[in-house]
Amino acid sequence: MIVLQANRIYKSFGHIQVLNGAGLVINENERVGIVGPNGCGKSTLLGCISGNLVPDSGMISVAASRSVGYMQQLPEVDPARSAWDAVMDGYHDLLKQRQTLAELARMISEAAGADLERLMERYAQVNEAYERANGYACEANARRVLAGLGFKPEHFSQSWSSFSGGEKTRLNLARLLIIKPDILLLDEPTNHLDIDAVEWLENFLINYRGTLLVVSHDRRFLDRVATRIVEIRNGETRAYPGNYSEYLKLKAQDDLAARRAYERQQEYIRKTEEFIRRYKAGVKSKQARGRQSRLERMERLEAVKETRSISLATSRFNDESADIVLSAHSISKSFGEHQILQESNLVIRRGERIAIVGPNGCGKTTLLKMLVGVMPPDTGEVKRGSRVQIGYLAQEDADHDENRTLLDELLYSFDITREEARSHLGRMLFSGDQAFKRVGELSGGEQRRLALLKLTLAGGNFLVLDEPTNHLDIDGCQAVEEMLAEFPGTLLIVSHDRYFLDQVVDEVIAIEDGSLIRYQGNYSYYQQKVDEKRRREAEAVKEKRSGDPRLKARLQEREAQKRRRHLAAQLQEVEELIGWLEHRKAELEELLSNPETYADGDLIRDCSRQFSLVNQDLTAAFAEWEHLMELIELQDKA
Repeated sequence: MIVLQANRIYKSFGHIQVLNGAGLVINENERVGIVGPNGCGKSTLLGCISGNLVPDSGMISVAASRSVGYMQQLPEVDPARSAWDAVMDGYHDLLKQRQTLAELARMISEAAGADLERLMERYAQVNEAYERANGYACEANARRVLAGLGFKPEHFSQSWSSFSGGEKTRLNLARLLIIKPDILLLDEPTNHLDIDAVEWLENFLINYRGTLLVVSHDRRFLDRVATRIVEIRNGETRAYPGNYSEYLKLKAQDDLAARRAYERQQEYIRKTEEFIRRYKAGVKSKQARGRQSRLERMERLEAVKETRSISLATSRFNDESADIVLSAHSISKSFGEHQILQESNLVIRRGERIAIVGPNGCGKTTLLKMLVGVMPPDTGEVKRGSRVQIGYLAQEDADHDENRTLLDELLYSFDITREEARSHLGRMLFSGDQAFKRVGELSGGEQRRLALLKLTLAGGNFLVLDEPTNHLDIDGCQAVEEMLAEFPGTLLIVSHDRYFLDQVVDEVIAIEDGSLIRYQGNYSYYQQKVDEKRRREAEAVKEKRSGDPRLKARLQEREAQKRRRHLAAQLQEVEELIGWLEHRKAELEELLSNPETYADGDLIRDCSRQFSLVNQDLTAAFAEWEHLMELIELQDKA
């Protein structure tokens, strides 16, 4: 069933056309990822769908009785309110029902006769609705969501004003998630989340019983969560079935086919024009006029436009440092009673490529600042090796003069000519008059591009990078990956982008309880080791409990009940999936049986591809259904 449709949406800001006939058709329970370069209109499209922005023209329709939740629509919060109260506002209607139940209970205690009967009937009606909405579990659900997004119980009572901007964003996300709207619109939801919180959010959204439309530059997040990708290019939209990795394959195939079709048409045009030129006045002039007429009627294909992305040079980097690039001995750091690091040691050697990981607040940025000399440790010392040249990219507070233009900033910071500065700015997509834009007027993404440009121009052999992909689109992230792949020196990096880390590092240092724990492998290897450790710990606890026969029996029964519930839930999900796939198959069959469909080459190719994928998914879903039924039968016999 279609729950959301956007048809030929146009939106401009001043003379800049952002959306140019964009369209979407979203089915119930789909999880759709929206991708495209910065400034292409991803957030604008979400804003139009939510009603936060009004399109210049076009139609947006939402299925009747479907609620829409959009993070930016959440109301302002009284600074004095606690985080808990602000998040629980998401349960506004349920809390009103709870008050009604309490008032009815008070009235029942004082009533008699017909009034008592009427009040009890009313209480039963309200209580049934309250239970159906899972009202008695709303506090537990709110605590679960807040914990998943990285908040501890001691944070719940803090005033709203005491939280940072990133923390308020997470609290707003928590409030939206507990509302559970039918259609959930999320714009870069992984911003300000640490990796544990991102993975929790992924699992939450994978199991979300609703429709999801999400803008994200986190490729692993899109791989895990999205069932379809919509790309925005030049203000237009194009949909691809599957997750982000599948989208990359299909897009490459489409681009190759379009490029070949364009080349064939150009060759035909060239040959036809040559024929017309040679014979327009000779014995074949009639044929030449006929071909001229066909050329004029021909629908010309457009050349495939290459995506413009930033280009980061590595020519000023080197690998000429000493073997030991940096060493830290017995360093400690505290903020008040909060211990960040305690008597920690670290040695970094030339050529090592290391990621620092850990939850928000564990001290990743603080560690980097101590290692580069921006912040002193409370105890211990940090030594830098000979010939080490550090290139440091801070997370937010970039070293720019906000009153200078981009061009002046480069000319002031580096010994280069105006022509060289303009060329460098152009490689970072600051072309034309943008070179004269004041640094203070730059967006977050533009600030990041300027900081990366200055990093490459400064050179060095030891790069220390704090969240280098913040505010960058996916193309920008890939450009940074390519630059770091060619970088010959030593790398120390903090990032919550797991896909990015897997591409650029081969070692991980985790901050755990104030200590630095080293893992020899990329981020996926580290995650594998952490998962193994958690399983061992869980098994040890389970083994310890299993010593008591009565406890063992209770645990076995509890596990059996848990397995039954889990299998039943899986079966329900598969049955719902089969229902949706059969409905989608019928829709596609109807389209494929319509002669008008065949007039549009792109549409028929897309429908045929989707029909094939739906059939494959149906076969797999029925096989999974049969497998689950067998498991349930075995469980019932046990």
